[in-house]
Amino acid sequence: AEPPRRPNVVVIVSDDAGYDDFSMHGGFPTPSIDSIAAGGIRFTDGYVSGCVCSPTRAGLMTGRYQQRFGHETNFPPVVSPRNGLPREERTFADRMRAGGYRTIAIGKWHLGYTAGFHPLSRGFDSFYGFLQGSRSYVPLRDPPPTNALLRDRDPVPEAFSYMTDELAREAAAQIESSRDRPFFLYVAFNAVHAPNQALPADLERARGLTPQRTEVAAMTLALDRGVGTILDALTTNGLADDTLVVFVNDNGGPLGHDNGGLRGRKGTMWEGGIRVPFLMRWPAQLPRGRVVSEPVIALDILPTALAAAGIEPEGTAFDGVNLMPFLTGANLKPPHDVLHWRQGDRWAVRSGSLKLVRADAGEPMLFDLAADRGESKDLVGSRHDDAARLRGLHESWAATLPRPIAWEGRERPARPKKPRKTAGPVVESAVN
Repeated sequence: AEPPRRPNVVVIVSDDAGYDDFSMHGGFPTPSIDSIAAGGIRFTDGYVSGCVCSPTRAGLMTGRYQQRFGHETNFPPVVSPRNGLPREERTFADRMRAGGYRTIAIGKWHLGYTAGFHPLSRGFDSFYGFLQGSRSYVPLRDPPPTNALLRDRDPVPEAFSYMTDELAREAAAQIESSRDRPFFLYVAFNAVHAPNQALPADLERARGLTPQRTEVAAMTLALDRGVGTILDALTTNGLADDTLVVFVNDNGGPLGHDNGGLRGRKGTMWEGGIRVPFLMRWPAQLPRGRVVSEPVIALDILPTALAAAGIEPEGTAFDGVNLMPFLTGANLKPPHDVLHWRQGDRWAVRSGSLKLVRADAGEPMLFDLAADRGESKDLVGSRHDDAARLRGLHESWAATLPRPIAWEGRERPARPKKPRKTAGPVVESAVN
């Protein structure tokens, strides 16, 4: 008898969505995204390791706190051999390809612009997407190299109608072409990151949902349609049962997005900056419709995928853990005793339901997230010992970290962006 096929791994990352932007949390109607939760597991306390885009992706790609290799902040929009995920780090794709998997990256990269940082130099067999952290959803006439739509390393004519649908179409085509060999597919949508651009049909559908956030709603509807295209391709090709699908957002939602009762937003160490929608489905192995409240983090995705694929993790130890024993009931212990975050002078540490957080300035504050997910009642005054213990955990962890990388170039000051000339009419646009 032939040995059983190893599972495919599909990791879908949305961009800048709010925790409550999806209907599984009470937001816009997102039946396709919700179906991953219904057919698998929803993590109520799912985290990412960074509060902005590039550091989170560096952590996800390595299974390690990005602070361990200095990738602590977004790098400036400068093409430099210094600015990107350090070459010494083995990536998700490096490990999956070494284990015999075809590796495919689609969409937003944001881990470096020079040839040495390109997805094809970081373990991926193929790439269809763009290198920069954000771009137009409609075709551009003369985009810079970092913002052009690339097929592997070469720009392609931008003849699509809407980027979210185009990335989903490409993902479906890659699934069909890979159905006879196990594959790792990384789909990083730029939806729903600014600029706010939506198709007229989606805007029309969204108008009745919320008058204040029509564009965000329309872009979210398109994101859900894109996820549905990917899930349908797995089903059509007979791969749904034997594919581990993970859906996660890259950081908390910025202004204009709904983080529900969570305090703060993108760029902060409050729950609204680091707690995200986080789903996992593998029908052949994982229970259906389970809701998990124990904390997990996007660093866990890589070691979990390697375990599912039967690939031995070699080299540098992960900070993430294999979630499979916990999710299947083989191990009932929570996956993490402690989780850490840091960006500059801001930091946070969570142990159990307690979280100690230092915001932009001042002394750290202590919260019990089990009773106060909105981080409204500081407990430092009444729980000195707990605050001291968590502070000691943070200081011990921070003492092991190198200095953050000194990115080449300086951050450009925030200012309104002028839309680029496009190959067709912009359907609707407003920058956050």
